[in-house]
Amino acid sequence: MRKTKFFTIFIAVLIGVSCASNKKINDMKEFINEAARCTEMFIAQISESANEGDIVSTIEAFSKSLTILAEQSSAIKKKYPDIDLLLNEPPAELTSALDKLHITEKQLKEVLKSDKVRELIKDSKVQSAFTNLINELEKVKFFQ
Repeated sequence: MRKTKFFTIFIAVLIGVSCASNKKINDMKEFINEAARCTEMFIAQISESANEGDIVSTIEAFSKSLTILAEQSSAIKKKYPDIDLLLNEPPAELTSALDKLHITEKQLKEVLKSDKVRELIKDSKVQSAFTNLINELEKVKFFQ
């Protein structure tokens, strides 16, 4: 009887740990997917920008998205103080989300190097918007 009770408690603890771990991974996957989605949206809007005003609005919206993502990452860090371990050695469940994020980062670099952006960046308002974005990127810290 005692062995059965111990085994039941052991299984309950394993299920609890497993569910907590899955929740952490799901929260992280959701965050990564949201970061990729924001970046993809920024890329699309930059690509579709017809003039300096459009690109300034797009940059400002992306900057706000980064601030929101930073707040979300802080909440995740508070909820899971050991999240760094998950980031240092990501489990297989996060691989596709991380791959998607890396692809969007590469696409972003390509778009920012495009002739269109090079032409639009000659405008002082666009330069100012990019400067503000760079300053925001320096302030934004994820999972700290």
